[in-house]
Amino acid sequence: MADEKKLDDEATEMATPHGLEGVDDLFEDEPTPVPQKIDLPEEEDPWETEPEEERPIPQTGGVLASLRDRFAAGVLDLLMLGYLYFGFLLGYNFIVWRQLLRPIPTSGSHLYIFHGLFLLIAFLYFFISEGVFFTSFGKFFARLSVRKKNGEGASLWQVALRTILRPIDYFLAAAPLWMLLEKWPQKQRLGDIVAGTVVTKHLSRAPTTINTSGKTASATVRLLSGIIDLSLSLGFIGGFALFIDYKRPVFSFLLVCLLPLIYLAWHLAWEGVFKTTTGLWIFGCQILKEDGSRISFTEAMIRALFRLVDTNPFGWMILFLSRLNQRPSDSAAGTVVIHSKRTWKVLIGIGISLALIAAIWFAGLVNPRSYLTPFFKADFLTKVFAVRIGGGVALPASQGLFIKRFNYLSPDRKTPRGSAEFKPGETIYFSFDITGFAVRDNEGWIQEDLSVRYPDNAVGFKQENIVDFHQLLKNPEVPLEIMNTLALPSNAQAGHYTLVLVLHDRFANRHLTEQRTFLVTP
Repeated sequence: MADEKKLDDEATEMATPHGLEGVDDLFEDEPTPVPQKIDLPEEEDPWETEPEEERPIPQTGGVLASLRDRFAAGVLDLLMLGYLYFGFLLGYNFIVWRQLLRPIPTSGSHLYIFHGLFLLIAFLYFFISEGVFFTSFGKFFARLSVRKKNGEGASLWQVALRTILRPIDYFLAAAPLWMLLEKWPQKQRLGDIVAGTVVTKHLSRAPTTINTSGKTASATVRLLSGIIDLSLSLGFIGGFALFIDYKRPVFSFLLVCLLPLIYLAWHLAWEGVFKTTTGLWIFGCQILKEDGSRISFTEAMIRALFRLVDTNPFGWMILFLSRLNQRPSDSAAGTVVIHSKRTWKVLIGIGISLALIAAIWFAGLVNPRSYLTPFFKADFLTKVFAVRIGGGVALPASQGLFIKRFNYLSPDRKTPRGSAEFKPGETIYFSFDITGFAVRDNEGWIQEDLSVRYPDNAVGFKQENIVDFHQLLKNPEVPLEIMNTLALPSNAQAGHYTLVLVLHDRFANRHLTEQRTFLVTP
């Protein structure tokens, strides 16, 4: 059996599956390929009807994927499954109820129908990608392939078998049993053992190493550079978050879902392309593996995932106590930071990054309901993440009340008015629906306070409990419609007026403040 350390140190090359060419240049840029053949460990396969001839991986051989490689690829695949889950949820809601945002099915027949269909989608995600291309989305970036033990591509039956057993492997991963994956001779999970497959890593270039002795960056430098990098990453992600607007619930929900991917893209682009960060470049440092070779997708991914562990007093303590001045993310990824010469291409990257952050903030600050304003709300999330109480009534898990379908009405009080422009002395009719309020014994209790601000921001009208709805509901799951009437004085000055609605859910002790504007013309 080949020595495990030797497998990790030898440079090998595996043919990239058709259609996945070009990933090499993102995380590896050494010029001289030095392929060598390495035989994978031989083991009897109980799932083959006839023994196959054991031979090296075609052309160049392959090295078994390490636990770090498989962890990084697995996290990215789980992230993709999360996006498939919420994407399928939107589609399922639209097909069944003609609404995009509804609570995740947690009871009744829809619980089993929805999640049963999603399990089929998850199976097809791995079966198609690994059966056709011998890799998944996460494995593609980590340069991993699913192979037979003799190096040939895995059969469809083997891919199906290892995919069916994947939920069991995920369950075992939550226990210390995941450590056995590193100690197992061929680093196989249960699905691999049963299916007779291995996961291999392919390299197109021989890694070159740099002597890191005496070059390790100090803990103080690491701390200061980390503060700079944290500020820029928060600026980048915070700029996208400015676009969250409760009046665009579907767009805002999709944007919230994409924030983890935006976070990973920022860190993977910097450390994957430049092998450093803005803060490290300022202090003349770069990131390497502990053996002195360049980092790849695997190390960049793990460093990004463990960055939250770095940014706290525990992470800072580990940084100063570590022999090589490593943060927890460095220990998990097997990386070190050393002093090196600065390059101009990193300076160009810094300029592009700063310009991108400035452009995002410039566009995001236009949103009048961003998280920097007092009108920011995330009520749209309560339409998806909700709990069920007795009687099958959905109650949001966080903020409850939500206003939808606000309309200024025509004098008949039935049809929406074409515009929000009024004349002095005219009577304003407006209505809106309330959802997310608490229900007790099929009864709701909603109170409304109404005030009007004049164009000079003075309060011209204010009345508490203008609406006090406390009665039985015909259908607790149907939104409650509220209608208001407001008479403008004959001498009302021209300009923009602001309606301030304050709603109180007395059963849940929750409150909601909304603002709407209208124009008075001479």
